[in-house]
Amino acid sequence: MSMRFDPVTGEKIQQDSEPQENQAGQSYFYQQPAPEQPPKKKKAGPILAVIAVLLVLAAGAVVWAVKSGLFSSNSAKVLAAITNTVRDTGDLTGAFRFGDILLSDESTLTVSTESPDFGMELQLLHGTPRKQMLGSMDISGFMDVDFQVELTEEELMVQVPSVADYIFTYNYKEPKSGYLNDYYGDSLDDIDELLEAIYSPEEQAELDTDLAKTIAEECGKLEFEKASPEEFEVDREKRKCTGISTTVPRESLETIYDELEDAVRDSMESAYGYGAYGYDMYTEYYFDEIEESISEMEDVDLTFFIYEKKLACVRIEIEDEEAELRFLGGDTRMQNMQFLIDGEEMLRIEGEKEDSTEVKTVFMEGEEAVSLEYNRKTGALDISADAGRTAISGNVFLDKDSFKVSMDRIMTEGQPVDLTFGMTIEKGASFQEFDGEEFDIGQASVEDIQALLLELNLL
Repeated sequence: MSMRFDPVTGEKIQQDSEPQENQAGQSYFYQQPAPEQPPKKKKAGPILAVIAVLLVLAAGAVVWAVKSGLFSSNSAKVLAAITNTVRDTGDLTGAFRFGDILLSDESTLTVSTESPDFGMELQLLHGTPRKQMLGSMDISGFMDVDFQVELTEEELMVQVPSVADYIFTYNYKEPKSGYLNDYYGDSLDDIDELLEAIYSPEEQAELDTDLAKTIAEECGKLEFEKASPEEFEVDREKRKCTGISTTVPRESLETIYDELEDAVRDSMESAYGYGAYGYDMYTEYYFDEIEESISEMEDVDLTFFIYEKKLACVRIEIEDEEAELRFLGGDTRMQNMQFLIDGEEMLRIEGEKEDSTEVKTVFMEGEEAVSLEYNRKTGALDISADAGRTAISGNVFLDKDSFKVSMDRIMTEGQPVDLTFGMTIEKGASFQEFDGEEFDIGQASVEDIQALLLELNLL
């Protein structure tokens, strides 16, 4: 294979068959090295393989109900119980319900992090038709730079005042000429498609719609029947709970899982290109493992036990395995929960609330794994794990027009980490205007690029 060299810098140009590298000789997208032999297959119990699909199916029940408008009284009771249970959550969960802010006509997402040697702040401003990113980065002893990026319906604009006064533009809708087309033409189509997808994410919305449609159709095929009532612990007492059951055919799980896999694959490839982050080997391998488990199993029996229009237990039966997710209640139905497989406890969540303080402890197979303490009034959040050797302290707060989260103290393996992090989502966006002469990267010739580099003392 012949070598090609950049006429501006004299450096070798990467071919399509070679991974793109940065100046340190490392791939921009991390690729896991190919294993010497395929990973040894580990047969997991079918009941674990299908849990994720059933969760997707449960979420899709709402979609189905809205679309169909017609459902039996039994299925309506199950749908109402799921909805009421999910809504009946604690203060910390409620503090993360910022979807309405993020989906408002205009919003601003600000992310910042700071350590003794590094500081960064990024603002992502979203609106119609403008999308903008403002940022600043300070690396001690190396650089202190501000930048401004805007994506419009036709072009990308970038300005870095500390480097040049120019506004560098790139039109992703029109044919390219000059330097970029001559030496990187094969890669430009992918860049153009990515920018168009970021600005107008209709393709991803279509993928989501296809998945929702598939789930709705499969939910609509389910038949719900009354089951024998049973007793379960709810709010620290044994309660007689109504039972409603249905059978999910293996074919329905396969159909939903195939659509879910396609949506994940297409989304990742649209954003990063095929093979990014090892998707072509490792992620697909685990998808195949679950798909094989589903293909080998029988139909899945689901029984919903309901107490006072909320879930008390969901029982999943697959062949000779049984799992139960129990909602033990408390101040809310999901405050205390338990997950069992064949009667053996795998996970337990214990919660309590005193005044404005909420405490949750997560146990894995009987051992304490994580504890959380959250104060609704102050927003103070403390998380600890590994017997306190790993800890995070910060703040989470939500109001009508903003959501704020911060990590002010971090400790790993018993050692403090000198790093802080903050994120804010707010309604509204204050876009900044560009000021300077434009330089069209997409149409610039080799001579134009050389003159620019000479002007910037980079050549």
